Amino acid sequence: MTATNNQDFSETVKLGAGILFELRAQNVQLIDLRGVKNEADYFLIATCESEAQMQAILNELTKEFKARKLHYIGVEYKEGVRWAIFDAGLDLMVHLFEEEKRNEISFDRLYADGKLITLDEHDFIREDAKKSGDDNELI
Repeated sequence: MTATNNQDFSETVKLGAGILFELRAQNVQLIDLRGVKNEADYFLIATCESEAQMQAILNELTKEFKARKLHYIGVEYKEGVRWAIFDAGLDLMVHLFEEEKRNEISFDRLYADGKLITLDEHDFIREDAKKSGDDNELI
């Protein structure tokens, strides 16, 4: 299933998805676990090309959640593991994987009883992230 807009999602899901897309995470999906599991209402999952990209996303999530005074528990990340988690409590957990690890863990199978939604970048890019004059203009 593909999301057509983000109106039904919480502020934390919108913010998290926006950051993932801004920092070029790939294959961004949302698993809606409301009424199914107790870990969190939503899992945002995405693929990163490198640990550096993963760290940049975790840093941006932490910075933005702090700036907006949104509740979050913390980050779980160990170099070389190829999987990181940003834990925003019962509302949201963001899981970042390198591709091989994501295929190995197979969250879509593990949480098949939840509703899997493939997110569209255009629905989540934050307005403040858009830069004027950034339409590939030649100078």
